Amino acid sequence: MISSAILQIIAIITMTIDHIGYYLLPNCIVLRIIGRLAFPIFAFMLVEGFRHTHSRNRYFMRLIITAAISQVLIYLFSSLYNYNYDHNVIFTFAFAFITLICAEQGGFYLVAVPLLALAAGALECEYGIYGVILVLGYYYANRVFANRIILRIMAYLILLMATMSSLALENNWAIQIFGIFAIIPIALYSGKKGRRLPRLFGYIFYPAHLAVFLLIKLLFF
Repeated sequence: MISSAILQIIAIITMTIDHIGYYLLPNCIVLRIIGRLAFPIFAFMLVEGFRHTHSRNRYFMRLIITAAISQVLIYLFSSLYNYNYDHNVIFTFAFAFITLICAEQGGFYLVAVPLLALAAGALECEYGIYGVILVLGYYYANRVFANRIILRIMAYLILLMATMSSLALENNWAIQIFGIFAIIPIALYSGKKGRRLPRLFGYIFYPAHLAVFLLIKLLFF
């Protein structure tokens, strides 16, 4: 069994590998395949963070600030090297976070849930509507099967198969299906925190590693 600390490390490492492939070594498809594990794990961790954070307002603000800073770097990549210019995945997580609040409140607030998912897609956020659906699916699986671990893991697997295969078909990018294998570390999650990295590490690392890749690109490519 693995802790949330280990899940975080796996997600950060696979994300970094994926971005090495995307920004620096585009012909190395193996890096992109490995990187498919990152988003489903980060989405799972967002739900855990939503459940356990002491301040949802601060959590949301960290997401927005990180997304905004990262978007400047992505815009530079796009301007200099003609990369796709989507709104980065942290914006998707911000939409998903608000969606979780609405789902928790229930009642009239549930009207906003599909609207937020559609907004993430319409604004061309990474993973878009499927990203929000995945986060929401994790949340409901945790609620419905709170004390039934096997059923909960089966629900995660079905959810991953549905969202990753839909992404693969929509984007005509078959390797997206490898995101299903994120079920392995997620299924091994113990529910324990473990020895976590510093609180702000992930928020700093995301734009920081993009800045490093941009510098490498400018100097050596």
